[in-house]
Amino acid sequence: MEIMIAEDQGIVRDGLKMILSLYEEVHIVGEAANGEELLELLKNKVPDVILMDIRMPIMNGIDATKAVKDKYPNVKVIILTTFNEDEYIFNGLKNGADGYILKDSNSQEIIKSIKAACEGNLLLHPQVSNRIVRALHTIDHHSSNESNLQTNLSMLLTPREIEVVQQIMQGKSNKAISQVLFLTEGTVKNYVSHILDKLELNNRTELILYLQKKGSFSE
Repeated sequence: MEIMIAEDQGIVRDGLKMILSLYEEVHIVGEAANGEELLELLKNKVPDVILMDIRMPIMNGIDATKAVKDKYPNVKVIILTTFNEDEYIFNGLKNGADGYILKDSNSQEIIKSIKAACEGNLLLHPQVSNRIVRALHTIDHHSSNESNLQTNLSMLLTPREIEVVQQIMQGKSNKAISQVLFLTEGTVKNYVSHILDKLELNNRTELILYLQKKGSFSE
């Protein structure tokens, strides 16, 4: 896996490089101190994953995430955070972030998050997940009557789409879902796109957190 680090503090970048150097499968292919520097690097080299700090000078991680996802949609972006600012975290989610991790996470948590993102899975540190869910409580894409959500989804989604949603809620990638439901991976991808369109959501991360907030399809 090829990784770029966008972080304005050199000591943090060095710490991340030291952690990631423990894993032979990981290769650092670029470093940036802000979003603009990152976008310049991407002109010459496109990595598999970007570890993105939220707060950086010139161009912050939220704006940089949107810029990256607009031009390089296949690049996975994992937001690095250390503080409890729901607005920053949720805006990163809306801009397409593939995961969040706390900067003080240990090496195993960091590499696990990177691998999950590469496999198309969502992995959020519990503290980060709780903050995002709290932020989602201020947003309602559909009815404010939560008791009607299950009925609304049943009306909006086909039985097969609901099966796909149930698999997504278990954290499964498109490939894993295709194996469980005996579908091609491309068919699963199409189902996910249709589900997001129907629910007026931007990505599968929003879907998971939206349904977690509403308590739907939970185990």
